[in-house]
Amino acid sequence: MYVEEEQGQAPEPDIVSRYEMIRDYSRMMRHYAKAGDWDQLVALQTTYVGAMEALADAEVDIDLSELDAGRKYALVLEIQAAEADVRECLDRRLGELSESMSSSQRRQDVAQAYERQGRS
Repeated sequence: MYVEEEQGQAPEPDIVSRYEMIRDYSRMMRHYAKAGDWDQLVALQTTYVGAMEALADAEVDIDLSELDAGRKYALVLEIQAAEADVRECLDRRLGELSESMSSSQRRQDVAQAYERQGRS
């Protein structure tokens, strides 16, 4: 994962490997989102964000070969597609929860109206 540089300098991170790891995380997150496994999704999202932050720090002033740049581009596209799928699942779930809350509020309002009527 790391390439030792000459003259005792710190090793340079393998940026493409980091993108591959993030791609794998994004695939797992998409799986959890589609399965409705929100606890696993949230747990993995913390790891995902940490990996993204570490990548951003590691990628500063890194020049990739043409081959690696092409691989990075393909990985970024795949990561973006998985993120879009996760967002779609989350939006759908948010709609379901909003509807459930609205329905619950309507039931509570009706129950309170009957209760007030019963006291009259």
